[in-house]
Amino acid sequence: MTIPSIYSGVDQLEIVGQVAPGIFAQDGRCWRMVYENPVGQGGHCVEPVAWVGRWKFLKGRTKVWSCERHADELMGARRLTMTVVLSD
Repeated sequence: MTIPSIYSGVDQLEIVGQVAPGIFAQDGRCWRMVYENPVGQGGHCVEPVAWVGRWKFLKGRTKVWSCERHADELMGARRLTMTVVLSD
């Protein structure tokens, strides 16, 4: 007999990893919230940031950072340039 786990990372409704309501505007973190588990709890997208743009929020626009996957939803999105610092 197989005992099912509470959260296996797989969702029969395919909502895990899908966009959840809400945004998150912090430098260096993807702005999108995604469903973390089958019971519908949302969390932060943990993909690396590659874009910066604006999101219409309330009566204005908010600057947000985005991963590759969520950048197409932003207004005026531009790719971030990565600066590498080498030390001796």
